[in-house]
Amino acid sequence: MISNLPVVLACAALALAAPSEDEESLLAFVQVPAVTGEVPANASPGEFLLSRYPSGARLLLAELGNVASSIHGIASGFESAGEPSFHPGGEKLCFAGRRSADRSLSLWEVDIEGGETVALFESGYDCISPIYSPNRRIVFASQLAGEYEEHGGDLSFSLHEWSARGTEARRLTFNPSSEIEPAFLPDGRIVFSSWQHVGNHFWPRGVFALMLVNSDGTGIFPLTGNHRLPWLKRGATPLGSERVVFVRADRAGTFGAGELVAVSLDDPFGVHEVLVPRASFEVADAAPTPAGDLVLAARPTDGSRPTFGLYLWRGGELELLFDDPLQHELSPALVPAAAPERRISTVVPGKESGQLLVLDCRESDRVDQGDPRAKPVAAVRVIEGLPLHHERGGAPSFLTLPGREDEPRVHAASATGTLPSRILGEVAPAADGSLYLEVPADRPLRLQLLDREGFAIVNERAWFWVRPGERRVCIGCHEDRELAPRNAAPLAVADEPVDLSDERGWRTVSFQRDLRPILEATCSQSGCHSSPTPTAGMSLMPASFSAEDVPLAERFGAGYANLLARQQDKPFAVGGRRVHPGDAHASPLMWMLYGEALEEPYAPAPFERPIPEFHPDEELTPVELELFRTWIDLGAPYDIVCPPGPWPHAVSTWAPPLEEEDDR
Repeated sequence: MISNLPVVLACAALALAAPSEDEESLLAFVQVPAVTGEVPANASPGEFLLSRYPSGARLLLAELGNVASSIHGIASGFESAGEPSFHPGGEKLCFAGRRSADRSLSLWEVDIEGGETVALFESGYDCISPIYSPNRRIVFASQLAGEYEEHGGDLSFSLHEWSARGTEARRLTFNPSSEIEPAFLPDGRIVFSSWQHVGNHFWPRGVFALMLVNSDGTGIFPLTGNHRLPWLKRGATPLGSERVVFVRADRAGTFGAGELVAVSLDDPFGVHEVLVPRASFEVADAAPTPAGDLVLAARPTDGSRPTFGLYLWRGGELELLFDDPLQHELSPALVPAAAPERRISTVVPGKESGQLLVLDCRESDRVDQGDPRAKPVAAVRVIEGLPLHHERGGAPSFLTLPGREDEPRVHAASATGTLPSRILGEVAPAADGSLYLEVPADRPLRLQLLDREGFAIVNERAWFWVRPGERRVCIGCHEDRELAPRNAAPLAVADEPVDLSDERGWRTVSFQRDLRPILEATCSQSGCHSSPTPTAGMSLMPASFSAEDVPLAERFGAGYANLLARQQDKPFAVGGRRVHPGDAHASPLMWMLYGEALEEPYAPAPFERPIPEFHPDEELTPVELELFRTWIDLGAPYDIVCPPGPWPHAVSTWAPPLEEEDDR
């Protein structure tokens, strides 16, 4: 255990100057042993966040104007502690820590003057990144929901709010993948990092975006980065009232470090201004000073100082404040210059639904999915994500496929990296494209725009939610924010909202329950898809799949494995040989079943070769075609449920193996 005082420093370095306005400012930060912090480049959010809490991590205080001579420890007796945050008054700070290695990280508070440390909240799940709310509460990130990330294998973090000792924490965000590192803006909204991992969006690891939300979880809104690389955007903090600074990087790396950039709150989709390029320093954390400068946890990329130290960023220049070569200095925090504005909550306790108004579902600047106005939108499908849960029986079985270690892990519900989901309803928009809906509260939701045949023509690539009693309004689908909406008075509000909160109208589609019986009753019995010349070049026999698809056949059976067979030397982001999860209109399987090319032959995803022939007969009914179409647009799930424990499925033997098969 590390004693509170004295703190031993080895070869500390100190810059000579600091702005006089900040000299008396109190600085809190964390030291962790220099041997810790390295994580794999493909580390999950949980891995690189929890790498900040090794054994021996400790909290320190110092005066910003004279760090080396004023440094002292605070909150002793912790096996690991980190991420301090000052109360707006400066008299206390909260942090995450644990007393022993066998405990989860929980929330604590320490009095600055007296040094008394009190436990605030412990749940049995890791709770990290606490910050004080202007509503006299604490907002933090935690795995409290017990849900698994869409990438699979790790529990996801979501934002929660805690108000008083003895009370339960309330969940604020509902993205199925992790949401981390909250910070309050001066206007009282929370900015945080959100892992956007829907389907093949930036396959195989999705992308992090900075999101905004009100302090009660209402009004979820993208700030920047949800449709652009690099992969990681994190550590956001306000710089004045007009800018947000954050770290961006193409991989997790050490402590999630990268280059420091800024974005304007008035133009969040504009070019990010580089404040500290990675060519000179890699930055792990940033904290604003009362004078409008930044204290950074950073290290030179030339290797001259191998540990992260504290630097003052002022006017584009960096000055070294403190660097112990035997420790990393991380998570600087200062007393806020002013408390954020307080926002009144609009959440209605006890209500189980909220309202969603879309002014015009056809409004979009998403050129990658085409112009929604180019084809009539017949209906809007509302989808609820169904995250996998950690239950008393333990974790579901996750499988990393050989040679695909960076891809989402396979689990009993899916081999496509798509979250199991259900359809809450399909609603025709009003003539002006508007929608007015009543939807279940506190659920991850997304939308699909459907054409007249029922194909998805636009897939929303991020989850949103509506809090209980919230009246959420959006303009369109990733609309141009610099343009006013065309319909200030949407037609849909002339009537009561369409109620999608009644579970009797919900439905799911899966291979296991819906498609397997069709294949067994028709396709596998007809002899069309067997040796030596399978119809349309498509075989459903076990001998037809390649070696890389064998693990899928072993877990799910030959039918599912063949439908999801990969294109040779092409990433799954552009779709498989027969099925493009999330895009039935571009899937060769649907072309065969419909007997026509539904899109241009090599757009949007290149096929291995032109489709040799179409299905010779109308073997499937319209209802069966609709099941195939919807199944693909929902991400081609194997099953909807994924129970904990051993692999639940027995491999089907309905397709007998063949000695040899020609799949040309």
